[in-house]
Amino acid sequence: MHWSDAYYGELYLDSVEDLLTPALSAIEAGAIAALLRLRPGDRVLDAGCGHGRHLRALGGRGVRSVGLDRSAPYLRRARSLGLPGGAALVRADLRALPLRAGAFAAAFSWYASLFMFDDPANEAALAGLARAVRPGGRVLVHHGNPLRLAIHPREKASRTLADGTRVEEESVFDPVHGVDRCRRRMVRPDGSRLEAAAELRYYSPSEWGPLAARAGLRLVEITTTAGAAETPRRPPGPEAPDLVAVLEKPT
Repeated sequence: MHWSDAYYGELYLDSVEDLLTPALSAIEAGAIAALLRLRPGDRVLDAGCGHGRHLRALGGRGVRSVGLDRSAPYLRRARSLGLPGGAALVRADLRALPLRAGAFAAAFSWYASLFMFDDPANEAALAGLARAVRPGGRVLVHHGNPLRLAIHPREKASRTLADGTRVEEESVFDPVHGVDRCRRRMVRPDGSRLEAAAELRYYSPSEWGPLAARAGLRLVEITTTAGAAETPRRPPGPEAPDLVAVLEKPT
């Protein structure tokens, strides 16, 4: 068992599904495709695909996607919602990818789904993505912006869903170790509760170069989704909501 088994289940999906709209998924898929330089027919790996929202969005661009996730319920939901032609699903742990070396033109991990472990395991997960892409292929990793969180290390949020369910979250960021620890609880109108904790590692811009090199990759750029459509793109400052690392496998 891993903490993600309790956190990334009904608790997480039911509390954010209304926010993860097709429009948002399409915008994010556009940024992913641009930063990875995807072309029609390219085979791309979505590492930590959840219920497959980016698979569907990328399918409209002619990309052949493979979604990989640890959660069987999430993969069943992804299949039930429909997948574009050529898309496939794989159930596996990010720390031990059952993939052929060089099988993909590119790979990506969106919203911290890759770095849920300690530093050695996180590096192993990134190295697994590096092995999965062909020489010259790109890897994209997206997570929270530690520069922003260092300024606002404690946050609380709450909201009520359409059915009356109350969702509350508290998070504390450790700027020394780059770890964000959060606890989410969901209280249904009937009084039933779901609650779990998460621990996510966010790497600073200065850490990304050495991290990429240890995984067998080269750091191409660090940007933010707020500037992904700009040319030239800007690196994330403390005001940016997230961080996107674009990496490349040497030829």
